[in-house]
Amino acid sequence: MKIKHAAIGTAALALAGVAAAGPALATGSSYTVAVGGSSAAGTHNITAASTGSLSFAVPTLSMSCTSAAVPSSPASTVASGTGVVDIAAINKINFNGCTGPGGSLTVTTSGSWKLHGTSAATSGSSDVVSGHVENITAVVSNAVCRFTVTGSANGSFNEANQQLNVNETGFTGNLKVSNVTGCLGQVQNGQSANFTGNFQVTSPDGAINVS
Repeated sequence: MKIKHAAIGTAALALAGVAAAGPALATGSSYTVAVGGSSAAGTHNITAASTGSLSFAVPTLSMSCTSAAVPSSPASTVASGTGVVDIAAINKINFNGCTGPGGSLTVTTSGSWKLHGTSAATSGSSDVVSGHVENITAVVSNAVCRFTVTGSANGSFNEANQQLNVNETGFTGNLKVSNVTGCLGQVQNGQSANFTGNFQVTSPDGAINVS
């Protein structure tokens, strides 16, 4: 994804407006997006696969998943055209090999997670562009533990290798835990959460370039 700033927006690094107690939805900058060399207005399917394990943590506990992938169905997309803020819409992520309180965990995502950029870039193809994934909603569960994670996650996109790095650390409050049931007392309502993982993003229509 080659990102060159068209207009610098103000990013409120906060939760998506999913949790009632959470902060307001963050925003991103406006870009011109081309896919496969064309910036004609449209949408283009994308898939993605993690390049390694993923981690999730609250201040009292750490959890992990061996892998995750954005499948071809339901379709996730990247938008091309001018004045684009919602660069990508990620409509499902399949998590595998997740473990936490009580053993194996199932992670179910919902809604349309939005990829926004917030930093400038050159006209080249090797920038690492900062941004965030917003509108995150995921339910984590097994027989003894269930909770919901909502909010946004900081990250960056590497133009050279088309990889999205999600790097929400430091328990900033961008991600919050709610609707906790059980969990052996190790997960609590209102806790801030961390989430990290790296994804290789692919579109059959070609490289994703933003200017």
